[in-house]
Amino acid sequence: MPDAHPQIEQQAAEWLLRLHDGELNEAQRLAFECWKQQSPQHAAAAARMEAVIARMQALRGKKAPARAALNAAFDQPKNRRRKNAVRALVVACSLAIPAAALLVSPYPQQWMADVRNGPSQWQTLQLADGSMLTLNGISAANLHFDRKQRRIELLQGEILVQVAHDTTRPFVVQTPQGTLRALGTRFVVKRDGDVTVLSMLESRVAAHSANGEQTLEVDAGSQALMRSSEVRLAGTVDPTSINEAWRRHQLVVENKPLPEVLDEIARHRAGRVQFDRRALQGLRVSAVIPLDNSDHALQLLAQTLPIQVRAFTPWLIVVSPETPPNK
Repeated sequence: MPDAHPQIEQQAAEWLLRLHDGELNEAQRLAFECWKQQSPQHAAAAARMEAVIARMQALRGKKAPARAALNAAFDQPKNRRRKNAVRALVVACSLAIPAAALLVSPYPQQWMADVRNGPSQWQTLQLADGSMLTLNGISAANLHFDRKQRRIELLQGEILVQVAHDTTRPFVVQTPQGTLRALGTRFVVKRDGDVTVLSMLESRVAAHSANGEQTLEVDAGSQALMRSSEVRLAGTVDPTSINEAWRRHQLVVENKPLPEVLDEIARHRAGRVQFDRRALQGLRVSAVIPLDNSDHALQLLAQTLPIQVRAFTPWLIVVSPETPPNK
């Protein structure tokens, strides 16, 4: 886990607690944005605290001792709240029961993963069995390889897998939505919120939903979506195009909503890409976009779509609908 200055972490906690209390006026909100933009460490600290608070709020209905710590952080009177909330966060993070749930947030998972990747990075690794694993953008995975199994636990992001032949040990990619057992050689797996996206490039994969009720064999040239309770085909893909896109570090999209494209670009850059999903949902994108140069990618979108891309700092990009000229 990267080192962070304790003072920055404490300041981030104070800002976010005030923000969640609804205590900030517009001037203070602007000051908070400026604080985040002071350095990548400030932005990262704020993002970490947001993840912690979101996870703790989601866990408030859980049983003690987690519940007691969460009540201390969120339900105490305001005149005592800020002083004790940081302490409550530390206590909650140190408790054995909520710690496991806390680690579901993407930041701790990435820090502690066996293999991880950063913005604008592409990394190819040879695994212990001779298989090849490529990660792009912000991605992370744990590797479970022994005499009986070959299992990749995809924590976040996207991977390209080239499976080495081994008749004695199955090769499995696991996500919260289920498992993908390789019956062939080459495929792409992506975590997209509560959905796992499988794109088959060669041979077949058997996809099993997490609840064990659905299994689907996906052939080369097909794409499948896997949720915890279902697996279904979602259309076809061009394996040659996907292979070339991975080789050239590109994103190839056809008639895709702009917010989904911006999500992918954001995964390949440091800092934050901020936008209103609802305001941009009606814009569709068909393009080949460079993912190893996110600034250029955003410029290309601005040249072809009615949007504005404003860079406030290298760590904060705001994308909004183009403002019509005054008549």
